[in-house]
Amino acid sequence: MNRILIAGGTGFVGKVLSASLAQLGYTIHILTRNTDLTDTEQVKYFHWNPDRDELDVRSLEGVDTLINLSGTGIGDSRWTTRRKKEIIDSRVKPLDLLYRYIETNRYPVHTLISSSAVGYYGAVTTATYYTEEYHAGYDFLAEVCQKWEEKALQFEKLGIRTLILRKGVVIGPEGGIYRKLAPLARRGINTAVGNGKQFVPWIDLRDLCRLYIHLLHQPEIKGIYNAVASESATMNEFSATLLSSFGKKSFMPNVPAFLIDLLYGEMSIMLLYGSRISNLKLKETGFTFEYDSLKESLDSMK
Repeated sequence: MNRILIAGGTGFVGKVLSASLAQLGYTIHILTRNTDLTDTEQVKYFHWNPDRDELDVRSLEGVDTLINLSGTGIGDSRWTTRRKKEIIDSRVKPLDLLYRYIETNRYPVHTLISSSAVGYYGAVTTATYYTEEYHAGYDFLAEVCQKWEEKALQFEKLGIRTLILRKGVVIGPEGGIYRKLAPLARRGINTAVGNGKQFVPWIDLRDLCRLYIHLLHQPEIKGIYNAVASESATMNEFSATLLSSFGKKSFMPNVPAFLIDLLYGEMSIMLLYGSRISNLKLKETGFTFEYDSLKESLDSMK
C-alpha cells in the first residue's frame, strides 16, 4: 500500500491524516472541489464534483487504498428539508461516484476505509453500552448513517476489503467541537447543555489518525468498528474537564434544553442526547489508544 486516495481530504480530519500518511512515505491523492491547491512531492490534488458526476480519473491511477471522509458538516446549520437532503447527498453521492468509476474501469483498489458515526445508534440517553451488533436508531442521525454505510458496503461486491468507522466526536485543536468550545472555556464559561447527563462519545484526532494507519497495516481486518475512546464522559464531565484544562471552574448553570431546542430545532438532539459506546471490538484488533483519558487529551491541546 503506497498510494492512497482520500475523498474529503481537505477537511478537519483529512488535513491531519494526509500529513501523517505523507510523513510515513505514502503518496496521497486528494479529491477536492478547490482548484487552487498546490501539489507537493507526496500530496497531489485532483478535482471532483460528485453533484455533477465529475471526477478526474488520474486520481485513481496507481491507487490501492481509498479513504472516504466525505460529508458536509451535520451540525453546521438547522435541519431544514433542503439541508437534510444536502447532508445525505454529500455522503451518498461521493461513494456512488467512486464505486461506478472503480467498477467500470476495474481499478485495482483493494481497501476502502469509510466514515460513519455513532449517530447510527440514534440520539438517545440510556444505560445501554452500544456495540457494533446493536440495531440502528430511528431518527435522522441514524438514517444518515445507515445510508452512508450501505453505500460503503457495496464495495464488497467488487472484492474490496471494506472497513467502516463509526466515529465519536473528534477532538483536535484545529477544528470540530474543541475549536468551538475552547474559547468559551478559556473565559470560564460553562459549555454544558441540558441536564448534562447525556454522554459524549469522543476520540482524539491523533488516535484517529493512528487508527487509520493501524488498519492499513492489518490487511485481515474488515467490517464495522466503533471509533471512540474507552473513557465515557457525560456532557457535564466534558465541560468540567475542558474548563480544568485552562485552569478554570464555572458556577454558571447549563444552557437549558428548551433554549437549545429554540436555537437548533430538530438538530438539538445532537447536543441533548448521547449514550455510551463500546470500543472493545476495536481494541481486540490490537489497537491501543494513546489518549484514552479525556483529561490527557484536552490538557495536551493548550
